[in-house]
Formats: sequence, C-alpha cells, structure tokens
Amino acid sequence: MRLDEYAAHDATGLARLLASGDIAPNELGRCLVEATARVNPALNAVLELYHDALEALPGAAGPGPFHGIPTLTKDFPIEAGRPAGFGSRLAGGFRARTDAVYWKRARDGGVVNAGRTTSSEFGIPAATETLLHGATSNPWDTSRGVSGSSGGAAAAVAAGIVPFAQGGDGGGSIRNPASFCGLIGLKPSRGRITGSPNANAPLLGLATGFFITRSVRDTAALLDLCHGPDAGDGYEIAPPEDSYARAMNSQPKGLRVALCTHSWSGVPIDAEVRAATVAAAARLEGLGHIVQEASPEFDYEAFLEAQKVIWAADAAANLPAMASLTGLPMDESSLGASVLAMYRHGATLGAARLIDALAVYDRVTRQLGRFMASYDLLLTPTSTILPEPVGTFDPDRAGIDHDDVFDDLAPKETFTALFNGTGQPAISLPLGRSASGLPIGVQLVARFGREDVLLAVARQLEEELEDGEGVWGQGRPPVHAGLLAEG
Repeated sequence: MRLDEYAAHDATGLARLLASGDIAPNELGRCLVEATARVNPALNAVLELYHDALEALPGAAGPGPFHGIPTLTKDFPIEAGRPAGFGSRLAGGFRARTDAVYWKRARDGGVVNAGRTTSSEFGIPAATETLLHGATSNPWDTSRGVSGSSGGAAAAVAAGIVPFAQGGDGGGSIRNPASFCGLIGLKPSRGRITGSPNANAPLLGLATGFFITRSVRDTAALLDLCHGPDAGDGYEIAPPEDSYARAMNSQPKGLRVALCTHSWSGVPIDAEVRAATVAAAARLEGLGHIVQEASPEFDYEAFLEAQKVIWAADAAANLPAMASLTGLPMDESSLGASVLAMYRHGATLGAARLIDALAVYDRVTRQLGRFMASYDLLLTPTSTILPEPVGTFDPDRAGIDHDDVFDDLAPKETFTALFNGTGQPAISLPLGRSASGLPIGVQLVARFGREDVLLAVARQLEEELEDGEGVWGQGRPPVHAGLLAEG
C-alpha cells in the first residue's frame, strides 16, 4: 500500500481493504512508521512508536471490525505496561499498571496501540505546550497551536499518521483539538464510556476517554466497540436501542435545534467562527430541521468557580500520589507553572468548598436539562477563537496563578466545559474554514444519553459535504503524509 493511499482512508475504509485481503496489517504498520517519519518533525505530535506492537502486526487480517488497525494513544494511562507521562517531568518513568476497560474493548475489536502522542501537562493548560516535550504544531499552519489537552492526537490524525487516535475530554480536550485540526471529536455522555478500573467518574464525573476521528462512521463504530458499564460502576447509563453504526444512518427530520452564538463567558466570538456556526444552522434547516435562536440560562460565573474548585482539588489529591511513585519533589523542578499553581490552590481548599462546587454543578445540570426538554439539539461554536499562534497561552510564563489558567482556557472552553459538568453528549464537527484556511469546528449537543441523535445528524451533514479531498471535502493540510508522499 502506498503512503498516499493509506493516508486517504478512514479506519472503516482500511478495515474493508484488510477484510478483502487487499492489504495486510503489517503494511499499515509500515505506513504509520513512514508517515510519522515524514510529518512528525514539523509537528511534534508523536512522542514514540511502540516497535514491539508494530512488529507483531500480522500478515493477514483476523476477527474484529478494526483488526490490525494501528492507532496512537494519549500520554495518559491507557494500556498496561506502556509509558504514561502526562506530559510532565513529575511522571518520569511512570507506566500504566492496568488497561483502561474501554481501551481493552477497542483492542478486542482489533485496534492496536502503536505509540503515544503529546498532551498538555496533566491535561490542565489550554495549549499542548510543555517544558518536557515542547509545543505541538497544527498541520494546517505550523505557526499555530492545536489546543489541549489531546493536541498530539488531533495533529496526528489530521496529518494522516493514523485514521483515528485516542484522547480524553475533561473540559473540551477532545472537541477543541478536533475543531482546531478539522476533525470529528465526540465527548460521549457521562457513563457511556466507563472509567474502570481506576475511577467510577474520572475528574469527579467531568472527564471521559474516547477518540478523535476523520469520519462519522469511524466514530460510531468505535462507540459501538467501547461503550457500556463495567462491573462495580457506581451507576449505569441506559444502553442504546440499536447499534450506533445503524443509528447513524437513520435520517431524522424535523428536529428542534437551538442556535446559540451568545458567549456565556463574555469572551468575544471571532467573526468567522460566528459565521461558520450560523452557516451550520442554515445547513440544518436545509436538511429539514427547525432552528431557533435560544440559549440556556445559567450562572456562568458560579459554574466557572465550581470548575476551578473541582480541577484544583483533583490536582491536590492526585499529584502527590504521582510524586510518591516517582520520588520527585512537588516544585518548579518537576512541574510546570500552570499545574503547580493549580496544585497549590487545591491544597488550600476544604471539603466544604468541594461539596459547594458539586452543588453548583447539580443546579446547572437541572437548568440545562429543563432547557433541552424543549429541543433535540443545541448548536454552538466549539471554540470562540481560531487556532492561536504557538506561545499565545504559554502555560509556564512567570507569575501565572490558577485564575490565569482558567482565563487562558476561557476562549476554548466557553462552549465546551458546560457539558462536561452536565454530562450531555457533545460533538465538534469540521463545518467551517477561515479566510486564511484554518479549520473551524461547530458543536452539537444532544440530550443526555442521545449519542444516536448526534451521530445521525452529523452523518447527514457529512453526506452533504464529503465529496472531494480530506475530511468533508475541506482538502488536506499542508503538512500531510499523503501530500508529502505524492511530492
């Protein structure tokens, strides 16, 4: 298989070629290695490849929908025995002790972990820029960033290194990198992807693992593989009535869609981002859906303060445990300025502050639930801004405190973090381009547990736009394995 052919396919397309015997898994491994060598020097997205996994790829396909499809995982604990550095000097030498249960399900479906990608430090700062690994660049413009925290995953998928990559989302960390890189990023409903075996509800329910993809059908197939509770989970979300792959093709009509381009945080929305969101609303109307301008009413400032407490408390609880494992000190020699500021703030918080923060989240969740009772979908920008120049939100600048960390996050999390708090599923879709050619993501949100609706509408939009090169006909970024191979 030629590299340009490999980079042009999504995982479903590669899986069909594998099933027909036209290619073999070890060919895909060779292409992944070649793609990484060609584009990663310009991007700094891939930290390392696991050559033992690549060498074990067979010469023929086997069972499982994605049998033999290699991918990359975020620099967090995903697969037992693999490095999990959290983008931090503090985690030097740490390895995952167990498989994440949802990852084991993906692996049982044939997915192969072939390496790891860059992340912001412990998933906290607004940019995938760390003292340990440097900055990850955007394939569409290498002077621009990829957001965080799953920035390396998004860059690797956009540049054709892998058809999809694993990430995690605690405030927008799948959706914003997907938006910045012209990809599809789903944050499933809380509980859809189990946090087992290490957590019932990672980050007190705010975080979930999943994948960044180039197609809706890959997103649906991966959700089919990975969803569902594990024994001992504290709660179980209702299972889907049908497979997500079939639900994706259901062609709904007349859905009620709330369009919101009002900034909840007060951060100005870039004019091109707003225009792309309004254009997406017009596309939905053209598909037969009913769009109305509306916005949920909630106390954003109270919500933000609660988020600050939860994130800081999580840092204060978990970072000392990592320090005890690695034997490293909790200071500037092992932690970046943003993460250290969050830890130090968290150490000042009492239990009552955390309980109060959770009560705010409960109240906002009820408010949003009542709002969504009148609508099937909510349409918003994903981020308020276009991909910013690398260094704009330097997470290690002198004097940064925990409030500054969230000020940096605000342009990207204005529309995303709410749904980590409330648990609704949300997806970023590549529905716009700036005048300078930068991707613009638009976010769709559904009622709790209704990933089927999100995927069906996403597929409707995809069918309208997918003719032509790249994801949804938007072309390929200048840094792309297929383009370089052709050249």
